[in-house]
Amino acid sequence: MRGRDCHKGTDGTETGMRIIGGEDKVMAFINYMIKGILIGLAFGVPAGAIGALTIQRALERGFKMGLLTGLGSSAADIIYASVGIFGIRFIMEFLSEYQWIIRILGGIFIAVFGICILRKKPQAIDGKDENGAPVFCFLSSFLAALLNPVAVLSFLAAFTAFEIGGNLSVWQGMGLILGILVGTLCWWLLLSGMAAYFRHRITGGIYQWLSRILGCFMLIFGAVMLIRH
Repeated sequence: MRGRDCHKGTDGTETGMRIIGGEDKVMAFINYMIKGILIGLAFGVPAGAIGALTIQRALERGFKMGLLTGLGSSAADIIYASVGIFGIRFIMEFLSEYQWIIRILGGIFIAVFGICILRKKPQAIDGKDENGAPVFCFLSSFLAALLNPVAVLSFLAAFTAFEIGGNLSVWQGMGLILGILVGTLCWWLLLSGMAAYFRHRITGGIYQWLSRILGCFMLIFGAVMLIRH
């Protein structure tokens, strides 16, 4: 059996029909999933403000809350990656036209988180995981990552670096998106796990200093976003 995959260009017009056999679909899916994993790992390592927030929450609340924070960022990455892969023109035009407004909102959002961390009264770490506010952990990082429209341009640059063209089949696009999700997930698992591991080995004084450093980092990161809008 051989199937047909339609692809639409960035202008919304159909660029042609691609005929892909069953085995070719599997190979294309696996090939682009591997590329997606590499891109996801590359995007995850310089995690910026979300990475700092993930570390802070993993230290304070445990592995689960840190991982949920990272997953919120991954969800936003998938949205922006999909925009870049499938060339959703009206979204790209919206991001381009209102980029400065979105960046201001994102900068304020991240800076407020930094201030909250700095003003929060340090608590002793008892080594027990906290189960409170999982939805908040996910949504807050999701919004922080979503309010960074430059991400879609970064994905386009990554696609160019990996020689990924615009004429992708549906199977190739799906493999790429899944790979990006897996790649970012691996990074957040590692980062949250490491923070949770050292959580049991740091004193209250060290944790207080770490919180201040992470809070200052987020505040500076948010301020940079505001200055560069």
